[in-house]
Amino acid sequence: MHVIKDEGKKWNILGMKIIGKILSNETNGKYSVIVTETQPKGGPPMHIHTNEDELFYILKGNYEFYFGDKSIKAKQGDLIHLPKGIPHSFKNTDSILGITMNTITPGGFEGFFDDIANLSKRSKPTKLKIDSIASIYGVKFVKKKMNN
Repeated sequence: MHVIKDEGKKWNILGMKIIGKILSNETNGKYSVIVTETQPKGGPPMHIHTNEDELFYILKGNYEFYFGDKSIKAKQGDLIHLPKGIPHSFKNTDSILGITMNTITPGGFEGFFDDIANLSKRSKPTKLKIDSIASIYGVKFVKKKMNN
């Protein structure tokens, strides 16, 4: 498989631009690969995946990853493995746009991006609606105090 630089399925998920480079329907559900652009100080809220492990490769910028009770500062070229079942999040700690390549295994989680993007086209999604969609994909958002 060869994916050209700007090719892929594009989503805007609550301000983060995500490009699906390899979708699970192309891997018989084994994995998917996405590239995510994260604004400075941006990143997802703390959450738990019950189905997927994630690998993050930092293509550009500096990040802080939070998982369980740990925190890791990561920079361009670093690789982070976040296993399913552990609360995690990340934040772009840089002053520039950060870019990560993320392998999600098994595949299928890109359906969450489809559902949130489609909902966002109609109106600003409420936390209740986002939580409802997340639960379909085995994701739960959790409260945890993070360093700012």
